[in-house]
Amino acid sequence: MPRSRRRRATLVAVLATGLASWAAGPAGAASGPDDPPGSASRTGGATMPALVAPSTGGIGYGTPGTRSLVARPTALLGRAIEVRGTMPGAARRTVILQRLDPRRGWRGVAASRVRSTQRFVIRWQPDRSGRVRLRAVLARRSGAQAAAAAPVVAVTVYRPAMASYYGPGFFGRRTACGLTMTPELHGVAHRRLPCGTRVRIMYRDREIAVPVVDRGPFSDTFSWDLTQATADALGFRAGPIGYTREAPRGVGGS
Repeated sequence: MPRSRRRRATLVAVLATGLASWAAGPAGAASGPDDPPGSASRTGGATMPALVAPSTGGIGYGTPGTRSLVARPTALLGRAIEVRGTMPGAARRTVILQRLDPRRGWRGVAASRVRSTQRFVIRWQPDRSGRVRLRAVLARRSGAQAAAAAPVVAVTVYRPAMASYYGPGFFGRRTACGLTMTPELHGVAHRRLPCGTRVRIMYRDREIAVPVVDRGPFSDTFSWDLTQATADALGFRAGPIGYTREAPRGVGGS
């Protein structure tokens, strides 16, 4: 799409809605009366993504009297989160939080002490994006205790970025990736990622996985442009988001 017209349309869309519209809920994408859900005609040839609703995970410590581990399912790179759990019979002992490394196995990333209530809270600051697996084990003088049966939780870590959305003024045109821009096209525009690369976008604890369908944005303020359908699904207009590339099937988090 022409760079100058794309920039003007994006900024007009952002200014028209304003940052105050962040508080609004998802608007929902429009659909034709004759289009079945998930059809290629509604998505411009891209796969219809599944929207993950806001999660309240990570609250509490798990089931009392059992060995448990609880964490919120999403985190931002470089921002500490709390991982909580219970460790029966381990009061005042050191508990180590471990992250699974695809090449080196379980590696210690943080530690704390189990309280007299047999509960513990560990603050952990993610140092890489993608989907990570965590577990908590007791420490011994010779190192962390092997714990094949220890509970494992998965957390998706996102990189922070600024994004806008676009679409109005370009419906019916061809994207740089060869798709037809429609109000129902789910995807994102990025300057360098190959067309079709799947990325996961998070906004206010909502998550959605979509492909790269276009080039842009053409403003230094933003790193990503969300299509209108993607923005509507997330209840997004402009501002900070989290993102991570989707790992190919069978491959761990990046």
